[in-house]
Amino acid sequence: MEEKTDKIDVTKNGFSKSINNNHWTKVTVIDLSHSNLNEIGDRLKFPEVLSELNLSHNKFENVPQSVSNLQHVFYLNLSFNNIQYFDDTPSFCHSIKELDLSNNNLQGPPYWVWTESPKCLQKVDFSNNMHITNSLTVEYCDELLNYKTQVKHVILHNCNIKRHLRILGSFVNATTMVLGVNDISMMKMNSLNKIPCLGLDECCDIEKLNVSNTNLFTIDSNITIYHKITEIDLSLNKISDVPKEFCSLENLEVCILSHNYILYLPDEFVNLKKLRVLCINSNELCMLPEKINNLENLKKLDLYDNKLYEFNYNIEHLEEIDLAMNYFDVPEDKSYVDRNKKLRLQHPDRYNERKEEKIILESEDSRDESYDEEERSSSSSSEDWDSEDWWCPHDSPLNTSTQAKSNWILFMQHKVEEGNFCPSDLHAEPVEKIITYKNVCHPKVIAEVEG
Repeated sequence: MEEKTDKIDVTKNGFSKSINNNHWTKVTVIDLSHSNLNEIGDRLKFPEVLSELNLSHNKFENVPQSVSNLQHVFYLNLSFNNIQYFDDTPSFCHSIKELDLSNNNLQGPPYWVWTESPKCLQKVDFSNNMHITNSLTVEYCDELLNYKTQVKHVILHNCNIKRHLRILGSFVNATTMVLGVNDISMMKMNSLNKIPCLGLDECCDIEKLNVSNTNLFTIDSNITIYHKITEIDLSLNKISDVPKEFCSLENLEVCILSHNYILYLPDEFVNLKKLRVLCINSNELCMLPEKINNLENLKKLDLYDNKLYEFNYNIEHLEEIDLAMNYFDVPEDKSYVDRNKKLRLQHPDRYNERKEEKIILESEDSRDESYDEEERSSSSSSEDWDSEDWWCPHDSPLNTSTQAKSNWILFMQHKVEEGNFCPSDLHAEPVEKIITYKNVCHPKVIAEVEG
């Protein structure tokens, strides 16, 4: 005889199948992503033992009450919805371990994450919520800073927090901080200007830091506060100098400096003994530290697209390397080619050739420096200036412009050579003075009378 089982028909809630009631009460993981849901009806009751729930890629504007009432959930994914607020404390507050609210329309940070200090919460992802600071006033920010969260992994890229960087100071226990992403389309939504920035200078336990594409100009000397850091990504910024204090990060293993304006690395860079990966491609690098071979643990070295004229270092201990697009010929030996192929698997669109030097041709109007000195000495006199080192506009050896000089400039230069640096006949009469003069000489006739 066939056993009867109760089934729950949830087709009206976006499902296409019936669920066995006996099995439903024992379900611990539910994935309802991409289900076109905008609400969860009363007929659907989640199992009490539910521990993982994925509601991403739906149309929720609020967190469903049935979700907030769950008590044992430790993973909740609400990403890619249209949720604006999540301030009410959920029943799973002290059981949740990972909360994903990325790619929503949050108008403010979830209040309970700070005020309730969830005991088990380890990871939060609020990325791609460009309006998350809309409700942050100075007073509100000060209130949140009174609470120190227990969160270890924080993802906040593309959240437009540049005016409220202080809020980062509430994540003092964070070991991973992602404030940037290697994507130019994000348009530097988190503008930091310097590292460590305000707020981030209180997060001294960071081990992995990503501040890629955050409009960084400066690596501050107090970067040494991150004494535990093992990975740092500073790519896609405007950094031109690496301070020697950076070389005190003795635990650093992965260093990404790609797409900046760095001219050289300090000699102390070889003190990073644990460094395994160094990516400094697409910079202005013209020289390397003399003892870079002392980095014995280095396995990956990316120097693609720089301004190096030579590379005379041992690569036997390296596993991946790229030297193309510099001012020297790319090696063709098998040792280099094999290592280069491995790195190029991640960058198949790169060129495999040397960079052509840009030759600046001398302008037709420019003159030899010795000729300039001779001409100035011959034309100077006691009536010119007190010193013979007088300056002639557009007649300096520093001027390398190739643009043709205008007639006005040539005329002025001719006058200067004659000794009339500021001739009075070049000053036009003011219009007001001309009109006044005409009115005096030719007054307007108002009426003619006899007598």
